[in-house]
Amino acid sequence: MKVKFSTLILLAAAMVVSCSKQDANGPRKDSFELYPTSDCSGNPLEAYCVDVKANTSELFLKTNVSDFEVFWQDALLEPWAKVVSCENVSSGIYKVTLSYDALSDAVTYTRRSGTLAFSKPAINYGLFFPVHQGAVERTFSDFSDIKYGSWLPTDAEGETEYGGWSSVLKGKGYVTEKVNNADTSALYGKFGMVKLGDAEGRKGALITPVNANHRYDSLLMVTFKAAAYKGDARKFSVEVIGGGVFKDALASSGKKMVLEAPYINEDAVTQEELWPAEGHFVLFVNSTQASPLGVNTQFKFTSGAEGQGNARLFIDDFRVYKLVDGIDLDYYTLNQGSGTDKILVK
Repeated sequence: MKVKFSTLILLAAAMVVSCSKQDANGPRKDSFELYPTSDCSGNPLEAYCVDVKANTSELFLKTNVSDFEVFWQDALLEPWAKVVSCENVSSGIYKVTLSYDALSDAVTYTRRSGTLAFSKPAINYGLFFPVHQGAVERTFSDFSDIKYGSWLPTDAEGETEYGGWSSVLKGKGYVTEKVNNADTSALYGKFGMVKLGDAEGRKGALITPVNANHRYDSLLMVTFKAAAYKGDARKFSVEVIGGGVFKDALASSGKKMVLEAPYINEDAVTQEELWPAEGHFVLFVNSTQASPLGVNTQFKFTSGAEGQGNARLFIDDFRVYKLVDGIDLDYYTLNQGSGTDKILVK
């Protein structure tokens, strides 16, 4: 066995037709199979997801091939992972240790992928095993196409109420509705984010676009940033419209969650500095027989969930990821349920 640290892309391309156990002369006896544990029991893995933070992972290779090569490849100029070792622990069983970088310096779970490859060119045979970091992103909006007014929370000049948004922006699928029988909805576009509520005490609502792909999903992870205007009411609600219920409230089929935002950093020098650590949120939404995820699934954010008075709320970086049991990490358990992000935010 030989560990190689080069990407060997040409070799992988040349051998991809040899990954099957079938050839022109019938079934092959050669075998490479990967398992999560050293007993190599159950079905072999078809793919594997690693931690979103920098770490190492161990997989176990079961094979009847000797003197093989193992290497890592991905699309980056500087690969985000590498094979640390491939150690023979028992007859035909090898412990493969993979180290990898953090997914991103930002708070994001958007997936990237690479390949852990095992090959023996002498017999034209190999296994090219997909390794993922992060989750498949269904919806993303950083509101970068909204360029009204200033990003400064205390500067309301130029920010534009939803009725004045361009047809192009409205065509993105974001809508609003009136809150508490108000004459209009206080949803404003600022520079690179949205604001719910105003200085006149009106509450605001934001309803996210539909996504037809949700009809294929069973579990969603919703992430966003939210922070309140200093001195205003901080509680806000997130409601599932259409199919889906919060995983935290499966027994009661709960579709509404009340959260508390921190105050926005009014002294921020850059837009990224606006958001305190407690302003990063992760919510989990399940498909159920009574309320299946589908093309009608949307999310409604409403400021001022409880009490009276001003309730200005700023929102940015809204994302929805699909999660697949048995492939993706158990982010729900890692985050201890829905709420502030405890996985990526210290």
